[in-house]
Amino acid sequence: MKPVKAMYPVSVWIMKIGLLLFAYAQYFKTFSQFHLDDLQFYIAVVFLIAAVIILISDFLKDYTLVIISGLAIAGISVYNIIDRLDNRLNDSLVLYIIIAAIALFMMSKPKNK
Repeated sequence: MKPVKAMYPVSVWIMKIGLLLFAYAQYFKTFSQFHLDDLQFYIAVVFLIAAVIILISDFLKDYTLVIISGLAIAGISVYNIIDRLDNRLNDSLVLYIIIAAIALFMMSKPKNK
């Protein structure tokens, strides 16, 4: 069976939209509380901005921001993975591993072609 190459752009857009939806679901409440003295607020700000940049990456001429955004999301995901390692394997840990993989993919291929 041959791969369906026409589905590649669709899958990339689904990953980008999923990343943005994850950022909204996970970090928007923390962001909207606006506690400047809390590290989680700054993590939420960076994650939300990076997710938006990755979503609009196909419309940017320079891919430096996309690569930096992917690095930021991957870094935050690795931080959250390490933070949850003392617990048993759970949905949250697996989800952050998947998010880190998506971010690394976006770093390696910032243009949807």
